[in-house]
Amino acid sequence: MKSKSILVIGIAAMALLSCKKNKCAECHYDVVGGSKVEIGKYCGDDLENIEKTGFSVDGTMREVHCGEH
Repeated sequence: MKSKSILVIGIAAMALLSCKKNKCAECHYDVVGGSKVEIGKYCGDDLENIEKTGFSVDGTMREVHCGEH
């Protein structure tokens, strides 16, 4: 019985961790005048990286916002 409980807890923990890793969101960057330029949907590590590093437009790095803000 105890080993079954440990197995269930382990599976639940892995499922929760994988949900965070596979999180997806629509992303955009802002331009002068308050307009937003949509750049698409990013997931997992790609989402984390684009929010951290930004998006290059004609050699200029733009700050990216993803999901609801």
